[in-house]
Amino acid sequence: MPTPSDRAPAAPAAALNAAAAAAIAALVTDFQPTVAVGFDGFVDSIIDVVATRRGPTEYSRIPTITELGGRISGAAGQSANLELVVRQTKIGGNGPIMANALAVQGAQVRAIGLLGEGDALHPAFQILADRAERVVSLGPPATTDALEFADGKVMLGKLQPLERLSWQGLVDAAGGLDGLEILFAPTAAIAATNWTMSLQMTDIWRHLLAEILPRLPQPAGGRRLFFVDLADPAKRPVAELREALTVLSGLQTQVDVVLGMNGSERDQVCAALGLTPSREGSEWDASAADCVAIRDRLGLAWTMCHLVGSAAVAWSEAARPGRPAGSAGANGFFTAKPLITTGAGDHFNAGFLHALLAGIDPGLAIQCGGATSGHYVRTGESPTRAQVAAFLVGG
Repeated sequence: MPTPSDRAPAAPAAALNAAAAAAIAALVTDFQPTVAVGFDGFVDSIIDVVATRRGPTEYSRIPTITELGGRISGAAGQSANLELVVRQTKIGGNGPIMANALAVQGAQVRAIGLLGEGDALHPAFQILADRAERVVSLGPPATTDALEFADGKVMLGKLQPLERLSWQGLVDAAGGLDGLEILFAPTAAIAATNWTMSLQMTDIWRHLLAEILPRLPQPAGGRRLFFVDLADPAKRPVAELREALTVLSGLQTQVDVVLGMNGSERDQVCAALGLTPSREGSEWDASAADCVAIRDRLGLAWTMCHLVGSAAVAWSEAARPGRPAGSAGANGFFTAKPLITTGAGDHFNAGFLHALLAGIDPGLAIQCGGATSGHYVRTGESPTRAQVAAFLVGG
């Protein structure tokens, strides 16, 4: 557990958000860090489950997962006919969504993933291709039907294309090891997302550690960041999660690892490491304590946890040279009526990573992540830096 001196004192929310807005607004227009993001790729269908249909274009939707569960349970031994209405088909996958959000905020993005067969990108990814500095496709995308409700979402995935996601597939798509070195050499950060569905991701990390990262020049501003999104490891064996976390500790020798988690992922990581999640203080107080415990157990530079209503971050002394290790947290930007929730975490990750790369104080960086996500869930659009700053003071 962190001592009080480990934790930054909480500023009033308005002052904290104003400081974060000022930090974002102060960034010069030519701040365009190069970030490589991979390696999944989905086409997402955002779907309502119909409760009552009143006409060809009029219906009411089932509002909650609880109600849907009751309908399904009530059909046991009989049958059920559930109508699905596709509201939107969009770019999907943790990697592409995060990559697109980073590009909108000004990063020079190198997007790597399951974006289309051969040279033909799936149309859903054209918006990313138009914004990215470079796109490397590993194969056709997987698909997800995202059933959205007021109390959460149910993700139904068709995942066979993810079998193409492998170290050899990455090497081949980049044009060999030299091609991979060229791909990653100018990056200030690499983001590796969706460990859970990418069954060979741990192997990819091992190869990067052994064959690529030692060959790369360090960025001008300091050590390269390596952002990791586990993406709900509940369906993977705990032994595999422990193995992946061990590899992340090894990666820390070459890069500054940033382990991003939501509340469920934080609890699963704690369980895998034999740590007891904190329940002391506010929601973010407990998360900050857990981030510190995970940071110390794995020896990572950064650990971060974003929840629906708050976020927390912890950093090592080495992560911020000349400054002590510490942690911070704050309440976020909850809305009871989001327009969209699929991709909210990826937008938080993008806004947070962008702020870290800009050298923004970590306690403000989590607010930048929260504002990026907050704008997105209210509008369905990835925000620019100016929109993030405006949301922070008016959202």
